[in-house]
Amino acid sequence: MEKDFHKAMLNIYEEGLRLPKPYRATRYRQMVCELGGKKAAEKLLSTSDPSEGFTQLFLHGQNDGLKKSVEYLVLQKPWSALFTDEQLAVARDRLKKYGCPVPE
Repeated sequence: MEKDFHKAMLNIYEEGLRLPKPYRATRYRQMVCELGGKKAAEKLLSTSDPSEGFTQLFLHGQNDGLKKSVEYLVLQKPWSALFTDEQLAVARDRLKKYGCPVPE
């Protein structure tokens, strides 16, 4: 499942490029390639503030942009099973704070 999650993490980079105002998250892609998808997600969820990429996705398309975020991805099934309740709460809170609907 972690291999598939890694692919999903790389896929949201590609999806960011297809936003109406494309977002090229090169540092994000590099982090995913270096650490692996799960560890990169854990690192991004371990901070008290959202990453620069999260903010940029918001600016590049608000809800549509944030649906390309790590926070949105980790809340989706089956990926949510890979993360702790605390990590999922961080993701959920960030999305809500920016007015993005949370995946069920």
